[in-house]
Amino acid sequence: MSEGFSRRSFLKLAATAGAAAAIPGCEPAARKIIPYVVPDENVIPGVPTFYATTCNECRAGCGIIAKVREGRVIKLEGNPADPISQGSICARGQAALQGLYNPDRLAKPMARAADGSLQEISWDEAIRQFNEHLQAAARAGKDRIAFIGSSNGPVLDNITRLWLQTWGSGLAVFWERIGEEPARAAAQACFGRRDLPIYRLDQAEAIVSFGADFLETWGSPVEYSRQYAEFRRPKIRKGAVSIGKCAYVSARLGTTGAKADQWVQAYPGTESVVAMGVLNALVNQGWVAQNANIDAAALKQFVAPYDPHTVGEAAGVPAELITRLASWLGQSDGAVALAGGDDPQTYIAAYVLNAVTGNLGRTLVFHENPPAEALTTPQNALAAIRSIHNGGVDVAIVAGGANPAYSMPASWNAGAALKRAEFVVWFGEVPDESADGAHLLMPTHHPLESWRDSQPRAGVYQIGQPVMQPVFPSKPLHDILIESAHLAGGAAGQKITWENTSDAVNSAWQQLQGKIAADTNATDFWSQALRAGGVFQQAKSATVKLNAAVLKQKVQIRTPEPGTLSLAAFPHIFLYDGRGADKPWLQEIPDPITQIVWDTWVEMHPETASRLGLKQNYDIHYLYAGINVVEISTPNGNFEAAVHITPLVKPGVLAMPIGQGHSAYGRYAKNRGVNLWAFLPEGSRTASVQARITEKRYMLTTPLGNSDMMRRSIIEAMSVEELASGRKPAIQHESEEEMPPRPYEMYNPIAYPGHKWGMTIDVNACTGCSACVAACYAENNLAIVGKERVQEGHIMSWLRIERFIPPPDEFHESPNLYLAPILCQQCDHAPCEPVCPVFASVHSREGLNAQIYNRCIGTRFCENNCPYKVRRFNWFAPEWPEPLNLQLNPDVAVRGAGVMEKCTFCIQRITAAEIDARTEERELKDGEVITACAQACPSRAITFGDLNDHSSAMVKRRTDNRARAYTMLPELNALPQITYLRSLYRPTEKS
Repeated sequence: MSEGFSRRSFLKLAATAGAAAAIPGCEPAARKIIPYVVPDENVIPGVPTFYATTCNECRAGCGIIAKVREGRVIKLEGNPADPISQGSICARGQAALQGLYNPDRLAKPMARAADGSLQEISWDEAIRQFNEHLQAAARAGKDRIAFIGSSNGPVLDNITRLWLQTWGSGLAVFWERIGEEPARAAAQACFGRRDLPIYRLDQAEAIVSFGADFLETWGSPVEYSRQYAEFRRPKIRKGAVSIGKCAYVSARLGTTGAKADQWVQAYPGTESVVAMGVLNALVNQGWVAQNANIDAAALKQFVAPYDPHTVGEAAGVPAELITRLASWLGQSDGAVALAGGDDPQTYIAAYVLNAVTGNLGRTLVFHENPPAEALTTPQNALAAIRSIHNGGVDVAIVAGGANPAYSMPASWNAGAALKRAEFVVWFGEVPDESADGAHLLMPTHHPLESWRDSQPRAGVYQIGQPVMQPVFPSKPLHDILIESAHLAGGAAGQKITWENTSDAVNSAWQQLQGKIAADTNATDFWSQALRAGGVFQQAKSATVKLNAAVLKQKVQIRTPEPGTLSLAAFPHIFLYDGRGADKPWLQEIPDPITQIVWDTWVEMHPETASRLGLKQNYDIHYLYAGINVVEISTPNGNFEAAVHITPLVKPGVLAMPIGQGHSAYGRYAKNRGVNLWAFLPEGSRTASVQARITEKRYMLTTPLGNSDMMRRSIIEAMSVEELASGRKPAIQHESEEEMPPRPYEMYNPIAYPGHKWGMTIDVNACTGCSACVAACYAENNLAIVGKERVQEGHIMSWLRIERFIPPPDEFHESPNLYLAPILCQQCDHAPCEPVCPVFASVHSREGLNAQIYNRCIGTRFCENNCPYKVRRFNWFAPEWPEPLNLQLNPDVAVRGAGVMEKCTFCIQRITAAEIDARTEERELKDGEVITACAQACPSRAITFGDLNDHSSAMVKRRTDNRARAYTMLPELNALPQITYLRSLYRPTEKS
């Protein structure tokens, strides 16, 4: 670790994404969780250490930095030097900390006894049993050992393959249910290459997404959120103020649809057909780019069957809307079509749209020397499962986070296949469904405890290093495999020359250095890679041309079966494919669209609910979450789920989140909701289903009580036309009419001679991703209370994403959805302060509404008097099952029962930066203090700074966007220190 790297320096670095030379580095010290009986010379108590590594929660490949205090990781942040994360991180990335400290992680090796129970055994005994069965399987013949795991990067995947070869097998399956095969197959058909393109949304004027929820779980959400915020930033286009145009084609409105101009409500599974209809309109209107270099006759024949009227009837989309989308793509200076889901035809249509509009190499870019394909194709994965089921495999290994018994298609019967295997070994952290039938369970390191590398795209070489000593007595998975290979010996075993994973990663990076930086010193190259979190180079764009043969393919026009409903499954924004369900932060942070926690729900339109016989009269003011239970019949079986009635789903569609329904996987995931993977067909997230109302009742849980703002100034919006013309929005006129001519003040204004802290939040940039909420939980030791207490109104989050649905009469004069972060407004006239009988709620000399916990006696007067409802009362003492208590931030007090708490703009960060500045005898500089929410925000919607510094980025953001600036509930004259910038929408584009 570089000497003297203070918190101030790191926060400044994260704010400005400074030079790589300033990135925190690493030395193999200061990582042991030990008392200071013998102090470590590299550790200063109370001073954090920072280590660069990589996030392993999804395949986007974000670089992160771990903050370590006294040998334990207490916070994860984005790596400013990493070109993907650029200093930000999503909610799932924040919650990786809870995977590390999960109290349900396997602590010791376990062996299954004859009666089915699990018995603790020693590591020596576990390794002995493992190797004995491997030896027996190898003697029995070729391919008698199968490995099913997730990809862990080039080096570790290579170790896995070499290890299998040592034992005479080639059955390596690197599994992801939400994989890349549809996009890769389409790229092969269109361009003759199977690598994935890079999208540059910020360089487009129009985006049309055919089922790609890129602000939630598709692709690289952190990166795309940042690009999309720039795309939607008001700027001069063609001589006028404008923002980028975006349409989202889907049966359900997610956060991407909420932030788009146009939500195109199409039946599930028809996204490819809609894309072909858009292509048809584009071609027939003559909007094909001159530089497209595509056979016009072949293209016209390719799109002929998909005229907008035919497509519109099949997909439930107005023909004129399809033509409008075509005009967006064909007449914009830079456009991009995105494809999501599991249908390769959707990706083919999107690739062709990008080609015919001349955007290949501009908004859609392929790079030279792309990384090797990591995941196993579904066909090869199925072949391995069938080999296990048919008795062709003696030893089946499930490792690295893969959970085939939970996530593989129901038709594969992966769980049954594992039960037929003679010997199943499970390597992992929290035992899941695949571990239930294993004969031997061995605990392995968490990614934050392990060495690894990754190459998510060309030019990006990332290194993951252990940032602390193991929390449990686990072992690195690939250390076990290397040791096993050395035991087997033979020619294949001799290929594994490394002693452990660390040696393997180091050796691979020595080879990499010879390829990309041969003129540098190898030691310096390795050291700098550890400091920066990898090596980041500018990749060279590849020239691609559309393959003419793809224009001979035909897309089948599918229509819903008469008398059935369509089930549309979507990955949960936090739980993803189910891997996040064991992390309580992700369970308790409300889904930004439905605001439901800790459960599975089925969304249906009020018309659909009425059709099924639900008698509730839908009212926009209330959140219809739970009570009624329906039984849904699918070709793969029946299940029950509670109903959430909402207008944010197409009539005739039942939308449900994926990610719950675990029968194992720890206390936070077990027996919650429905596992949709068990009911979906292979290669699809949609199905024709039937539904009926049951007599059962089940209450879904939400902290939200109202879906409508009731025309109050909470989250404001204005049209692009109003911004361009300088007209005030109607809500501003209404607020000004309610305000007195001049606020009457009983006392002189408070003077702030030093700093006065404030915040500017751009609602137009905010995507509702909730990274800020997760960051606040992590930074400020917020307690998880569980489903039952959330239902009672006891949720403890200081920061929340508020969501409101526009009333029907405002549909044409509003965004699709109102989304914004709401936290303590740090009011100058704080209503909470004068009502506190013990002065626990006080105003600081730097403009903060402080909370003095030792004074608080729990009267809750402040909570009742807060119009923004941002104060939380501790009804119970917070519980931190060991070792979750190790994640607590020592700079923040853990509050007890009977205490009121709320946001204080991360006062601990402010204080630390001010101490650094005083120690160095200088003024505090703008950007040195960043709140946890601002630091995490992928779209950079939140800016924090000093209101007394008129040159600060926070103040300049207000002044540069004065026409959009407002404060919440101004008629109360609370004088909040948070200024919001209104969201922007296009009323003329709605239909």
